[in-house]
Amino acid sequence: MQFIVVVVLATIACIQAAPTSQVVDKAWGEPRGSTLVEGVKCLFLVGPFDCAKAKTNADVAAAEAQNSYPAQTLHNGIGDAFRHCYWNALMTISIGRDQAKKVADLHEDNNTTGPLEERAMDLKNNEIGRQVGSESKTTDEARAKCADHVETGYLQLKP
Repeated sequence: MQFIVVVVLATIACIQAAPTSQVVDKAWGEPRGSTLVEGVKCLFLVGPFDCAKAKTNADVAAAEAQNSYPAQTLHNGIGDAFRHCYWNALMTISIGRDQAKKVADLHEDNNTTGPLEERAMDLKNNEIGRQVGSESKTTDEARAKCADHVETGYLQLKP
């Protein structure tokens, strides 16, 4: 019986980890590698609950970027840089810096079709986001810091 419960929970976590819509970003919205494989890897690397939190954080960051930045900047622009920063800050706050790095690196490793310059930009902005999350007491503070990093050009805004 316990085995069945574990399998059901693992399946739910995989489904939660996979993208639910093709919203704004290449991170969780557009097909890259297999999202099912990414979800399964996330499950085993960080666990079902942290993986589900990471997916929720990705959705929150994508929605905030969509609401705050012009549509044409949501891929390889200021909206994209903000989203990566804020997603990693949120993950750092909710699941810890090490788990956040595992999820973000796993996601970038699953991106098999993008140019290397784009991947490098995303990795840099992810790291800055984890630093922001480590230094922030609240998600509002993290959002403000990531927005400030966009304005000052501290985040990498183009590949």
